[in-house]
Amino acid sequence: MRETGSSNPIFIIGVHRSGTTLLRYMLSSSPRIYIPPESDFIPRFFGRAPLAPLNESRVRKILHIIFTRYRFVKEWQGEPPDPARFFHEMPAPTPAGFLETLYRMYARQYGAVRWGDKTPIYTSYVDLIHRIFPEAQFIHIIRDGRDVALSMLEKWGRREFHIDVYFAARTWVRRIRQARAAGARLGPRLYHELRYEDLVLDPEKELRAICAFLNEPYLPEMAQHHRLARKRIRPGDFHDPVRQPPNPGRVGRWRREMSPADLRLVQRVAGPLLVELGYGLADLGPMSPSERARYAALAGKYLILQSGRRVLQAVGVLPPI
Repeated sequence: MRETGSSNPIFIIGVHRSGTTLLRYMLSSSPRIYIPPESDFIPRFFGRAPLAPLNESRVRKILHIIFTRYRFVKEWQGEPPDPARFFHEMPAPTPAGFLETLYRMYARQYGAVRWGDKTPIYTSYVDLIHRIFPEAQFIHIIRDGRDVALSMLEKWGRREFHIDVYFAARTWVRRIRQARAAGARLGPRLYHELRYEDLVLDPEKELRAICAFLNEPYLPEMAQHHRLARKRIRPGDFHDPVRQPPNPGRVGRWRREMSPADLRLVQRVAGPLLVELGYGLADLGPMSPSERARYAALAGKYLILQSGRRVLQAVGVLPPI
């Protein structure tokens, strides 16, 4: 095994349903690395003051909220940390010191020496996380927006009012453009981009490139991620597909399963970015009058809901997403 000197935090980012969980289990299959369940809380607690000092009372409050409300602690072993002891173990009384201590405690429970995070909403918060951790490394996984939209609708479309095909396409465009713009500012030492399709079709090649970026040794176990996933994910769980080896059949599902009306809508919203990323467009002809009316209705719904959400986030009623 070659020498590894990096202990930089690892942040896996990507739009929901883009393969972030798959990549989480691939990297966590290295005994050096542990990546916990999604955190979601960094923008909530530190978005407005990423460098501000923390006192013991604030640390106590944040820990209480994390350990009572967030799925992040799903794999935590034992009792929550004692707040007073935790505060005194922090290398600095800052957001970076808090997060470093929390994630390192988590990683040590699994015998790992390097920690990471896999939270899809952080695709929109790369600049914030970079301010907290200037040496953090970001791995951005991108999947064809048509497959992402199809998967979003399959998972949430019937039970989440705000999630529809327009929302999925707009979210895909917004988050990818935000992450790529931030990645361009960070440069290749801190930002690495890959495609879900390439990872599924040739896992070893992509994982070797990721490991070179992270200064980590490539291990064959990483391409056998399903062995670890079967230990931590119950059958029938939300992430059940990750319990299986990479499935090339999940690439290009939109060609078989997406309706022409949905496909025309997604391509109208996301077409320029699909072309920019090399995915290309299906030639389906123009929208019908009824499809144009549906497009306008869903676009209006999106704008209204997003405006309302921004207001509620500004006053602290809703957390950042």
